[in-house]
Amino acid sequence: MSNLAETGGVIYFDRLIVQTDASAIAKILTWFESFQQAPVSQAVWLQGQIGLIEAFTNAVRHAHAQLPRQTPIKLEAGVYVDRLEIKVWDRGVPFDFVQLLDRVEQDYPEPLEHEAHWGAALFKKLRDRHDWNIEYHCSREGQNCLRLIKFY
Repeated sequence: MSNLAETGGVIYFDRLIVQTDASAIAKILTWFESFQQAPVSQAVWLQGQIGLIEAFTNAVRHAHAQLPRQTPIKLEAGVYVDRLEIKVWDRGVPFDFVQLLDRVEQDYPEPLEHEAHWGAALFKKLRDRHDWNIEYHCSREGQNCLRLIKFY
């Protein structure tokens, strides 16, 4: 176990860089299959997969809507002794993610009846009902990172 402690408790970690193209979803799903391993339960892995695909789709449809298709989206995920962690990096215009989550229920009480903000409703449910930590960070270098963390 000292080896795991020295590496920050990393059991498995990988990254994938794809272009701004929704057709990359199949490749992302195949890549994420390798994270379906102990100590990640089936339910946590499925929740993570849904969050990952939603985050990627939002980057393509919203963050990179005005950017060239070649603009990279970087995905990182790690299985740790105490958590599953997923990061999606984009180059879109920063926005107030917390405010979006806080107002989505008020503005869209029935999200399936609207075209917009399904992703925000999904992230809110992951956070509020399934105890995922969801963070959104912007860097000075023009990169944004949506980070999804589920502690076991």
